[in-house]
Amino acid sequence: MIGTFFTVAFLTLKNRIVQGLRRLRQPRYLIGAIAGGIYFWFMIFRRAAGAGNGKLLILKSMSITPLVVDFASIVLLLLMILAWALPADSGGLDFSETEIAFLFPAPLRRRDILLYKILRAQPQAMFSALIMTVLGWWRNGLFVGMWAVISVLSIYFMLVSLGRARLRLMHVGFVARLFGVAAIVAGLYWLAVSELRTVDFSHINRFKDLQAPAVFKALNAPFQKPLIRALLFIPRLFASAALPSSLSTLAVSVLAVAALGVAFFFIAAALNVSFEEASLSISQKRATRKDRVRGQRAGSLVMFRHAPAPFRLQETGPVEVAIVWKNLIALVRNSIAWVAVFALTIAFLLGMALWSHTSGGYETIGTGLLIMACMFPLIAPNVFANDLRLDMPRLEVLKSYPIAGDRLIAAEIAAPLAVISILEMLFATSAAVLIGMSGTTKPFFSFVATPQFIVAVLILTLPVIAVQLLIRNAVPVLFPAWAGRGKDEPRGFVMTGQRLVVLAGNLLVLAIALVPAAVVFLPSLWIAYKFFAGNPAFVAVATMPAVGVLLAEVWMGVRALGAQFETIDISNESDVSAP
Repeated sequence: MIGTFFTVAFLTLKNRIVQGLRRLRQPRYLIGAIAGGIYFWFMIFRRAAGAGNGKLLILKSMSITPLVVDFASIVLLLLMILAWALPADSGGLDFSETEIAFLFPAPLRRRDILLYKILRAQPQAMFSALIMTVLGWWRNGLFVGMWAVISVLSIYFMLVSLGRARLRLMHVGFVARLFGVAAIVAGLYWLAVSELRTVDFSHINRFKDLQAPAVFKALNAPFQKPLIRALLFIPRLFASAALPSSLSTLAVSVLAVAALGVAFFFIAAALNVSFEEASLSISQKRATRKDRVRGQRAGSLVMFRHAPAPFRLQETGPVEVAIVWKNLIALVRNSIAWVAVFALTIAFLLGMALWSHTSGGYETIGTGLLIMACMFPLIAPNVFANDLRLDMPRLEVLKSYPIAGDRLIAAEIAAPLAVISILEMLFATSAAVLIGMSGTTKPFFSFVATPQFIVAVLILTLPVIAVQLLIRNAVPVLFPAWAGRGKDEPRGFVMTGQRLVVLAGNLLVLAIALVPAAVVFLPSLWIAYKFFAGNPAFVAVATMPAVGVLLAEVWMGVRALGAQFETIDISNESDVSAP
């Protein structure tokens, strides 16, 4: 039986790796893997490799001291105790639907199913231990120590889950367990305080030298008390395996931890708790949670199913109005929480500024709102995705509308454009009002506090937001495989790499689109400064040429995307979504 379980675990891991490697034959996965690998190398592994200097060197040298092992033992002890206070007491374990279908009807003992659960968790435990070892914080364990700790702790928490279910059968509910755990933690706290009072720190003159033996000896003194050593005996075995001071310590600790794992397993099997039905419930909840997360990523998760329509739709009229009406309803149902978050943020900051009632408070909070106003046009088009990105999975319905492609594209981006523009004006107006109330005399802030600034924001941000939305809606039209997300999509650094590539492409296209507007803006700004300084027409003269260029780019982009949309063949499913 154990050999069969090992074979299933090995073949599952092998097939997953082979499937991931085969995906790399597709350009989007290969490019995503390369970009994700480069990102993780520079952001994580390269820093871990350079952990031989500065503060990281101090932390690395501290990792082999008994003091750090003792502190890690305290953390592990608290985790092992607090696990009994969790409210879940059904005893259900997390199995996949396939595992439930094949294991539960089979002539297997509960102990065999628990053993299979442990063996199936080993690849993930090995991967986690490998990552933590590569990062450099747990290198003393030589991967083996960290693997043993993660594996045995997973067995212990499985034991705790079954133990809570067994206590429930003994009529010991959540409240009783909570009081019991609170009493144990309070007793440990009283013991720690009592022991710390007996420690003399007076002979230590300097704490800033972290390598001073006197400091370590004094801080480690309470842990040498017989009672505390007894309480921390088992957690210290785990900590010593993860952070061994020598190879002999590593070998002894790993063997001891493995023995604890065997003991935990037999205790869990002896509890004889029926966990099949609870495991079915957990599996259903996990599937529901995955669907909800997938809906959040795709922008199709409905938060308010009975949200009212923004306005009454007539029986006849332009198709564009119906599309805008539909997208506004979808935005209210799917993304109204984001609108509330941004609106409450503005209200909260305004309330803080009025509460402070000082010039410094007005200026500081107004500056913060101004920074948000600058960042909002860049992040909001990705937050409010109620446009063509949401409708592409229903391409056959879009193609049935009696509307040209360019008009469809323009109608799709109209709803998020209106919502983002309104929120952007709230950010900018609030910033201008607060900075004006501060009475600052700084030249730039003096301009921000004028009505001309509000007009400039309105004139400039609308086409910039339109360009951003146009770029993001171009992805599902030009590269539908990158926009489609199937159930078997890979996660991890491949998905991270794909998102980084899309983000870099969006920023590059946006920068290219802003170059002509910037070229036109500089001479128009000089003309406005030369001939219209102090005139209300200054803002219009300085910004309108650049705005005209941006609007022309938006118009050409809409026409180009509309033409490309017309060429999409709905009979070719790979154009719509690629798994």
